[in-house]
Amino acid sequence: MKIGLLGGVFDPVHIGHLNCANQAAEIFGLDKVYFLPTAVPPHKKRRGASAEDRWNMVQLAIAGNPLFEASRHEMDREGPSYTIDTVRWFRKNHPGELYFILGLDAFGDIHQWKSAKALLRSCNFIAVSRPGGEPGDAAARLAEKFHALGLPLKRLKGGRGQAALLRAEGSPHRIAVCRIPEMDVSSTAVREKVKAGESVKYLVPDAVEHYITERGIYKK
Repeated sequence: MKIGLLGGVFDPVHIGHLNCANQAAEIFGLDKVYFLPTAVPPHKKRRGASAEDRWNMVQLAIAGNPLFEASRHEMDREGPSYTIDTVRWFRKNHPGELYFILGLDAFGDIHQWKSAKALLRSCNFIAVSRPGGEPGDAAARLAEKFHALGLPLKRLKGGRGQAALLRAEGSPHRIAVCRIPEMDVSSTAVREKVKAGESVKYLVPDAVEHYITERGIYKK
């Protein structure tokens, strides 16, 4: 089994999240992608929807797609959510090859995350680059940055076109810097539109739009 992990606040989940998960699964042959809403992000203060509302919206968004599944692992765990703890839990409870999906900018800051060196050696990563960026160039910049931080990344052969491959020193896993066509949408933009009384149709799934409207979420 190849298992994808897509973590985030999902406040709210939108079509960009779904598109990223779906295309990552297609490119890398993932058998399942778990959406992991976090309850207490260690680097953010919560001011949007409640944890349960965010969970419900994720459930509505992925309904009908057998490739997607939601996990309450981070939501139901006490204290802040750290990626290294989540990855270790999945390695123990969901045997298979793990692929952690995140944005390239977020991966570029992974040296600041808890147990960064161990995390880089614990699973595969799919770092999604911005539209128009060349994966090879982005991979070269990452290698240079991480080398300076004492976390050497080695460039691997085999990646081309949509992806460039790296490997952390001492790790059996790969880091794929991948170009995935991205929708120009963000959770922040969705929240601001709702506050302004504007439509968010086609930015979020219909069921999520209806849920936001019925519950009055993100209203001023």
